[in-house]
Amino acid sequence: MRRPIEFVIVWSLLFLGVFIGFPLGLNTINHILCALGWALFALGSFVHYLSHKAHPKAHEDTKAIDYIATQGVYSWVRHPGYLGLMLMFFGVAIAFGSIPALIIALLLTIHHYLLAVKEERSMLEKFGDSYAKYMEKVPDRLLPLRKFFRRRR
Repeated sequence: MRRPIEFVIVWSLLFLGVFIGFPLGLNTINHILCALGWALFALGSFVHYLSHKAHPKAHEDTKAIDYIATQGVYSWVRHPGYLGLMLMFFGVAIAFGSIPALIIALLLTIHHYLLAVKEERSMLEKFGDSYAKYMEKVPDRLLPLRKFFRRRR
């Protein structure tokens, strides 16, 4: 299981960015952007919830995972939990109109992207061809762009 300290550090950094922006005059709260940001946060929370519902062990070490989730949000992207977190990060930053929080959200997004890449290597080692076939079936790691555009044609 991911350590609770990681959760505290990630969200503390994001809110530190928000609060640093106020005294430095780097936050501009706009009602439309605020609503958009909280909508993005809500969407991210929902996607994250759905990822946990579809695969309760998804946030544990890959050694503890005993099956490949392929249903629900896992049929759209391979890392819906990380997608949900990224949407939440940017949602908070946009809601507060915080430039420092946007920078931190971008850095946290890069960090979670790299975690996804690392986890995929572990999943390939553990599940071999089964995971490789899943990667072919669900080609998008984080954003369901290919699946969306394939359906629109």
